[in-house]
Amino acid sequence: MNEQQFKDWLRRVDLNGDGRISRDELKQTLHDLEINWATLKAWWAVLRNDLNRNHCIDGELEIKKLKKYAAKHWGIVVSA
Repeated sequence: MNEQQFKDWLRRVDLNGDGRISRDELKQTLHDLEINWATLKAWWAVLRNDLNRNHCIDGELEIKKLKKYAAKHWGIVVSA
């Protein structure tokens, strides 16, 4: 997956279109990708990558962290 595909994927994850990725939106997407333990993985991903502690992923820095996290923990690798 390249950078643009990852950003497009994030837009699809944002189910309500508010520009933020909530734990529930991420959980649903991981479930749709048939990733085991989607609820726990979404909860943990938001906890580890939510820098401003607003319970969602928003902003460029949090998205960069999520990209690295996705590569390490879910096998979703983003190439340059």
